[in-house]
Amino acid sequence: MSQTEINSIRDKLLLMRAQAREPGAFQELVEQYERRILYYVHRILGDDTDRADVLQEIWIRVFLRINTLRAPEAFRAWLYKIAHDVAVTQLRKRSRRETAGFTDEDVGDPVDTDDWNELELLDRAELVHGALAKLSLPHREVLTLRFLEELDLAEIAHVVGCRVGTVKSRLHYAKAEIRKLLEGDDRD
Repeated sequence: MSQTEINSIRDKLLLMRAQAREPGAFQELVEQYERRILYYVHRILGDDTDRADVLQEIWIRVFLRINTLRAPEAFRAWLYKIAHDVAVTQLRKRSRRETAGFTDEDVGDPVDTDDWNELELLDRAELVHGALAKLSLPHREVLTLRFLEELDLAEIAHVVGCRVGTVKSRLHYAKAEIRKLLEGDDRD
C-alpha cells in the first residue's frame, strides 16, 4: 500500500471521527488543513487583514455542515469549495468598501524563514509567489488548487463552479502567463 493510499484512509477515518463528534477529532482536522487553507485564502485575498476572520468563518461552516457530507473521499473538494465561497464573499465585501471610499491598508505578513535552509530556494519561492500574485484570480486559483493542493480537474471545477474544460483552459493560460512572468524575472 502506497503512502498516498495510507494518507487517504487516514483522512477518511479522521473525517468520520469528526462527523461522529469524537472529542478532539475536529481539532485534528483543523490542524491538518489549516495551513493549506490559509495559503489558499491568501492566494485569493492577497494581503487582506481579514484573513483570520475568513479562516474562522470557513471552519465554522465546516463544523456546522460536516454531517451533510456523505462521501468522505470528497472532503478536500468540499472543504475548498467552502473556502472559495467564503473568500469570494470577502472579496465582494472589500470591493464594496473600496467603492464606497474606504480602503484597507496592506499589511504584510512577516516571512517565517525557520523552515528554509537554503537562501536560493527561498528566493525562488518568493519569485513564484510574486508571479502568482500578478495573475488574475481565476488563473491564480486554478494553479494553487492543481499544483499546491493537488486537486484533480473535476474537483477544481467543483470548487470554482465551472466546467472541467474551463479549468483546463485556465490552467493552460495560467501556466503560460506564470512562465512568462518567471522568465522575465530571470532576465533581471
